[in-house]
Parts: sequence; structure tokens; C-alpha cells
Amino acid sequence: MGPIVSPQRGLLILDRDGVLNALVVDPEQGTIDSPLHPAEVEVFPWVPRALARLAERGYGLAIASNQPAAAKGKTTRQRLAEVHARVLELAQSEGAVILSSHFCFHTQEDGCACRKPRTGLLEQAFAANPCYDRRSSWMVGDGVHDIQAGQALSLRTAFLGPRKSEYLRVFEDRSLDPTVWVRDLMELSAVLASDSAP
Repeated sequence: MGPIVSPQRGLLILDRDGVLNALVVDPEQGTIDSPLHPAEVEVFPWVPRALARLAERGYGLAIASNQPAAAKGKTTRQRLAEVHARVLELAQSEGAVILSSHFCFHTQEDGCACRKPRTGLLEQAFAANPCYDRRSSWMVGDGVHDIQAGQALSLRTAFLGPRKSEYLRVFEDRSLDPTVWVRDLMELSAVLASDSAP
């Protein structure tokens, strides 16, 4: 199936892990991480339909994700590429097309300009998709750094996750105010499909 064509709206820049696919729990280490092998990829079941709905509404789709696992010696860049190919295969299975993907492979200690909450990845997404108006565009994520990066570029922001008091405190401490706060990508697609969408 080819890309779904519709009147153009903004660009939705999506964090990946926790938004499109589940994080992986290591029971031995007690840690949560991005999938490090294609076999570990589990795209949430509602994601393909949600992306298709968003594309049908005319939104462009891009990914911006911090992926430091290779730099930390946990895996290789080749294996990370295989993981992402699997995420794309599953996430696009109902016809939506993710236009571009942008990664920061650095660690926090590297002090790069691309790692969220800095805005380098988001700027790369707009450079790759220059026809989209920033004023109508969104940063969508499940982490505080996603909201920080989006707000720094004056984008609309969507925070995906439970409305917990600890998140509210962190947002307040950092003067962050997500445009919308929703449970998951399917709920966001419903919000953006409504006539009263922000």
C-alpha cells in the first residue's frame, strides 16, 4: 500500500521507545531499556491504526530518538539499525509512512547538540521535511526531555503517559506545560481528529 495522501497539516515528531514500541525489562539487572535486538521489538497494538489515522488527517510523521546503547557498549549500531527497521515495519503496517528518522547515538556525557532535551534532532526532522510549518507541528513523547525539546522550538507538545503527581512536579519545576496530556498515541490521534484540536 502506498502512502496515504491528505491535505497537509503539521509534522508530528515522535519519540520512539515508549511511544511506538514497548521498553524492555531486564529481570536480572532490574533495568528498563530500549530493545537491543529485533526479536525484542513489540510495537503497541494500537500504533499502526493511530499512525494511519494521523496520516489520513494530513500530518507528516517523523521519529526523533536518543539511542546511546552502542556508545555504552550494550550493542552495535548495525543491531540498532535492525531494531529500527523492525519498528518501522510493524508501525507502518496499516499504511502510514514515517517520512524520516533521526537519532542521537551519543551519551549524555558527550554534550552533543542533538541529544534531547536539546533540539538538534527536531531541527534535523524539519530540515528533512521542509514543507511542514513549525507553527502547526508537534513533539510527541513519553519523557520530560521530549517536552523540553519541543517547547524549546516553540512546537506544540503531547505528553503520553499517566497523569502522575511526580510528572506534574517535574513539569512545574522546569516551567513545562504540555499542550495535551494523553494516555497513548491512539488517544492523541482522536484528539487531533476532533474539530476542536489544539
